[in-house]
Amino acid sequence: MDPLEAVFVFCFVFGVATSIISLLLGSFHGAGLHHGLGSGHDGGLHLGHVGHAPIAHGHAGGLTAHSETGLHVAGADGALVQVSPFNLQTLTTFLAFFGGVGWVLYDTLGVAPALALIAGVVAGVAGGAVVFWFLARVLVAGQRFMDPSTSRMEGVVGNVTQAISATGTGEIVYSREGARHSEGARSATGLPIPVGTEIVVVRYERGLAYVEPWASFIDEN
Repeated sequence: MDPLEAVFVFCFVFGVATSIISLLLGSFHGAGLHHGLGSGHDGGLHLGHVGHAPIAHGHAGGLTAHSETGLHVAGADGALVQVSPFNLQTLTTFLAFFGGVGWVLYDTLGVAPALALIAGVVAGVAGGAVVFWFLARVLVAGQRFMDPSTSRMEGVVGNVTQAISATGTGEIVYSREGARHSEGARSATGLPIPVGTEIVVVRYERGLAYVEPWASFIDEN
């Protein structure tokens, strides 16, 4: 096996093996649909290992991306997400196609080394482009993403549904984007808060909302 053939074989085997491992890991990690932005308070989803940039935040009534590379794609909820063409799936696909096509042309068909290299690169780019298009236009575009600017708990107004004692934990409910949510809550002031009290979340730590009555919060401010 000469050096060029060895390069083709290595790229093909490495690309295919890495792609398979990535798919298996994705399956064990929520079938590739577990979201890196976390489960959050609104149940948003996030594709694993896709290689996308952070969600754009709203500025002056619009959405502005933080990065200048990649493709901007709107998710199913309208959030703007940037998908980079250079991610694990596209790179391993490029290697697999480059190695496979180059190997067949060079070793089996006896094509000249330069032509085999060119054909391998073209095949790799084409394969990577197809995978990138699928990620950007099918997988990412069909998913829901959480915008951090709308998932903050601080400032949320709700009502106590389970009494909060001075040092204990109760429960609050609040509405967001037309849906009803509940959270465990503690008193931020150290005073008990009875059921039915309208409250405001002043901070959120370790899965608990620290709240105080809306009336006293308004008086303080």
